[in-house]
Amino acid sequence: MRLNIPKLDSNQNIFFARELENIDLHPYETLFAGMLGRRYVPLVEGIPEWANVHTFRMYETTGRAKVIGPNSNDLPRVGVRATELSRTIKQIATSYEWTVREIQQAAATGAPLDQMTVLASRSAVARETDDLIALGNPLYSIEGLLNATGVLSSTPSTKSGTGAGTKWIRTVAVSPDEILGDINRLVSETRTALKQAGSEVPIFGKFTLLIDSLNYSYIATTPRSSTSDTTILQYAIKNNPWIESIEEWFQCDTADTAGTGPRMVCYPRDPLALGCIVPQEYTSLNPQEEGLKIVVPATGSCGGTIIRYQVAVRYMDGI
Repeated sequence: MRLNIPKLDSNQNIFFARELENIDLHPYETLFAGMLGRRYVPLVEGIPEWANVHTFRMYETTGRAKVIGPNSNDLPRVGVRATELSRTIKQIATSYEWTVREIQQAAATGAPLDQMTVLASRSAVARETDDLIALGNPLYSIEGLLNATGVLSSTPSTKSGTGAGTKWIRTVAVSPDEILGDINRLVSETRTALKQAGSEVPIFGKFTLLIDSLNYSYIATTPRSSTSDTTILQYAIKNNPWIESIEEWFQCDTADTAGTGPRMVCYPRDPLALGCIVPQEYTSLNPQEEGLKIVVPATGSCGGTIIRYQVAVRYMDGI
């Protein structure tokens, strides 16, 4: 890192550069609770940091083979159709600062600079990236995993329970069988849609389900029955062979169509099916002098989530 800050002497410059290097290399990502978009959505590889648009091609095969007679010349034709799709990539920016006096005092006393300042900067970029991966930004035509165009929805069953709360959590308890029915229905209807799509779409074998915090907590702590030591969550994962995992994501809390209630999503956690666009990771730039402050700009970039096969993803609201 090259510094050109005349108000600091050489020793202070060296101290400042070393502190920034030490801070930037610290693994702060593990402290960002709830920012799980990068875990739940595979990264689209190979996009350069400077890209403003990511374009990819979807290929569709046409025609099929058939059984013919020994002397037949009526051979069926097959072909491939390509469609180009593009996604906008936007820069994410923030900055942090210290006064020249704070840097001088820290260098003189050997005290480290406040690492929470850098943590706040990294957290701000990580939060915006997570929001874009989950929900996109319609202003820039960026879509997220939880609100992608073309993804169909399943309807939950009517519940026996009554009272305040979500459909799964009522004052008068909802039957665990009814909750399991919703989970299994979402997976089953996703698999059915994939089969109906035919040979144009890969048949994905395992699916991840993401749900909101309240419902996840409920199924993770509620027994399958009054005589069972297995929770609803454990039972669903163990007894449905197509469920890879069921996990909590606070982004699902208000992701439904109205933007006020929970949404469950079922999808294959497979880079063939979908991916998040994060060409530039969090990057601190060279410090800049602004009056008596030293400002460090920081940047990253994100283009939300691309879903290559919408039929492989499915939503369920009203849970």
